[in-house]
Amino acid sequence: MEEIFKMIGLTILQNASFTLISRARNSNSISYHFIASVLSNGIWLLVIKNVVSNFDKPELMISYLIGSVIGSISMHYFAMKYLEKK
Repeated sequence: MEEIFKMIGLTILQNASFTLISRARNSNSISYHFIASVLSNGIWLLVIKNVVSNFDKPELMISYLIGSVIGSISMHYFAMKYLEKK
């Protein structure tokens, strides 16, 4: 069960940071893009390590999918509401 929560948590962070870097690319801020890039690539490495070491476990692949959706949608909302408010 701990592996499932770890996968969901890492994947939420990874997809949230990926969404953030996608939005940062469309901004005029180099520092916003820099921070988002470091987060996105750093967390991606942790997720890939976890995916590769657990590739044969279907419950972890489902956890990956759930975490991906939660992370992307949550960061999209957060960025619209708080980071890119005009």
